[in-house]
Amino acid sequence: MRLAVIGAVVCGALSLGGLLAMTGQLRAMLSPSLSAEVHLSEYPLPTGFGLDPQVVSDFLSNELIKRAGEDIALRLALGDKSQERLTTIVIPRLISPTVVRDMVKEIQPLANVLSVGNFRMAARVVISNRGPARQGVALTLPGAVLAEAAGDTLKIETTSTGLTAVPAGDMAAGETRVLTVWLGQAALDAGKGLGKQVLLGAAGGETGQVWIYGSGSWPGADLEAMPAARWMVGGALLLVLAVAAMVLVMAALSVLVGRRRQNWVNRA
Repeated sequence: MRLAVIGAVVCGALSLGGLLAMTGQLRAMLSPSLSAEVHLSEYPLPTGFGLDPQVVSDFLSNELIKRAGEDIALRLALGDKSQERLTTIVIPRLISPTVVRDMVKEIQPLANVLSVGNFRMAARVVISNRGPARQGVALTLPGAVLAEAAGDTLKIETTSTGLTAVPAGDMAAGETRVLTVWLGQAALDAGKGLGKQVLLGAAGGETGQVWIYGSGSWPGADLEAMPAARWMVGGALLLVLAVAAMVLVMAALSVLVGRRRQNWVNRA
């Protein structure tokens, strides 16, 4: 009887834990007041996608030289010699790969567009603060290239260990913040060790819990794509939980009946 009760308790605990995990309640129960969900997905790009500053500078230089050489009004205004100097000296020096690189870095909207060539993964991050107000909340993500929150671009920082960090800023009590982060080759190079490098913290050295989803294949990955399979697993767990509960109830009733009989015998 004791073995049956112990088996029922174990089965019931496992089934209850599985049901709570499938409904998301187990994660909520185990999470501290500061936690983050990181949903990763691949970001495949066509081969050779990107922008070469040399190609841009060559195109701009050739196009300006062509227009300057064919512009009659410019020739009349500058003269033949000045026009020749413009096309052979001035334009090539002003439109160079170095100038294009600097232009890309200084014009933030253009830099954001051109940084797409470095994207290898995308992450949807949900940071929850169920405790008191916190300051300086930040999340380390290896290879972070670009980050946004509510349409605003976030400044990516580099920690003393070399990891890139995305600052979420100050968070009020009970606030939830959603970030979108695009990651570069460093995220892929991290491989299975990526989860160990994703850390959540706040001012004062406080650390939070990070839950990572979709970082790779796993034996039960089909449950994400097959709702019917989730119901089947949930139903099986519920059935095992019900059987375990019935065994426990029957064991308890058996103990109570045995005690009553013993009391009757003692009274007799």
